[in-house]
Amino acid sequence: MNLETAAQVGEALGGIAILLTMLFGLRQVVEWNQTRRNEITQRIAEHLGTTLVQRAMGVIANDLDEEFTQEEVLALSREQKNSINAILVGLNSHAIMIFQGHLTLEILSAYYQPYLTILEKRIRKLAKLLNSLWLDSTENQTNSLVGPFDWVIWLLDRIEEQPTETSPVYELHKDWKA
Repeated sequence: MNLETAAQVGEALGGIAILLTMLFGLRQVVEWNQTRRNEITQRIAEHLGTTLVQRAMGVIANDLDEEFTQEEVLALSREQKNSINAILVGLNSHAIMIFQGHLTLEILSAYYQPYLTILEKRIRKLAKLLNSLWLDSTENQTNSLVGPFDWVIWLLDRIEEQPTETSPVYELHKDWKA
């Protein structure tokens, strides 16, 4: 083998090594993204399972009717208000994660749609009410037009656009295999 042929073989092997390194790196990125998505999905499940969020769902469903007033919300106990804040802050965070591309709307909708069929109007009204209370408060030093729960309203709009299940999930997916 002459020197020129050896150099060409060396270049070819170097090119293959670079290509394999790039493919391995791409695979690592894909795996990292999937792992990250799984972690975020697990956090959604954990958030929904917390005592505060469960209490908030109960308060919103049972203690506030669809025509609730600001006075009724302000009359809630501190514990009830804290639970409502927990669900709204969680929804706000989920909305930002979706907007930034860290979470898919489809995954979040799968978790929240069953609850929102009952709670959506009340949660939307709560978010708007609390936004207006904050925007009108003396603590709004910058006269901001952005309320603390604007992302909740954005998220509710996006979830509302998602298709809903046409029959119970256990019937739709009865033939599912892992």
